[in-house]
Amino acid sequence: MSTAELAPYFHPTQIVLVDDDIDFLGNLSLQLEADLPYLLFDSTTKALGYINDRQIDGRSRERFFRVCEGEGGQRVSLDTDAIAREMHYSNRFSQISVAMVDYAMPQMNGLDFCRRIQNPHIKKILFTGVASEKAAIDAFNDGVIDRYIRKSEHLVYDHLNSTIRELQQAHIRETFSHASDVFHVAAPSWLEDRHVIALMENLRRRYHIVEYYLVSDPAGFMLVDGEGNLYRLMLITPEERDAQIALMRRAGAPRDCLKALERGEVLIAPSVAQLVAAGESDILRHWSRYSRPSTALNSHRYAFWALFDQRDMPGAPSPPDATFSRYLDWLDTVGYSLM
Repeated sequence: MSTAELAPYFHPTQIVLVDDDIDFLGNLSLQLEADLPYLLFDSTTKALGYINDRQIDGRSRERFFRVCEGEGGQRVSLDTDAIAREMHYSNRFSQISVAMVDYAMPQMNGLDFCRRIQNPHIKKILFTGVASEKAAIDAFNDGVIDRYIRKSEHLVYDHLNSTIRELQQAHIRETFSHASDVFHVAAPSWLEDRHVIALMENLRRRYHIVEYYLVSDPAGFMLVDGEGNLYRLMLITPEERDAQIALMRRAGAPRDCLKALERGEVLIAPSVAQLVAAGESDILRHWSRYSRPSTALNSHRYAFWALFDQRDMPGAPSPPDATFSRYLDWLDTVGYSLM
């Protein structure tokens, strides 16, 4: 998978920051963006023990893929039901995705620390000074570390924040990349659509989205903000929009509802459309409550989108019990006790 691509899901993951200078760690904690979950360690021994004591989550390849039989034999597809269930995994934020360590440490240097991390999927950042830069370059070329950042560089903390976010995404994408190397994985092409990627970034900023999960029927994502509120992004083709209009017409939808749908002004929430398809047509008396504006998307296939706040929608999935906001509060209470 390329970096110009959405992973089928994303949620924040834990970052471990290691430096023997407690004052530097304190300043670093003030420079990190507020929604980055981190733990601070001033001891490489404690940090390495914490990382390696964490059980490596090896279930991803099994739980997110399913084998389908077709004319050309077996192929592997993404299991969107399993992906959506991930938001109810209570420990999802505690998964370690990135470790950042200073090179010059008293117990072991940063490169030795990185070599002793057992989980191969954890991304590693080395903080270097001038004297250790060549060692960092060699380690990067050898695959020991994923990035190195010079402490003396201009806007170093901006660079660090953006690098952490990039590696958090890469950590999750890697699960699907490895599977694609072994199998032909049938993944939605719009995960690579630049218009969809730009839309997701816009919605993330506007609604303070911290998690998303691929869904289907119709295509889109379940978006989750820091408080656990759900939003359903619906991406729909012209053909699928016509099918929704036909469904509403068969169900006896009010005339003003059909006109709004036919003019392309609104879309009906997926959960409500499913209830209508199951025979609960009375719900359409309140159709305006369950519709949202339809917006054109300049995509080669998915031509319209709408966003539905799931708190207002019957038949919507349950929100997660474990929220990112509560997880950040928990980190604030225990973070320094682990140092």
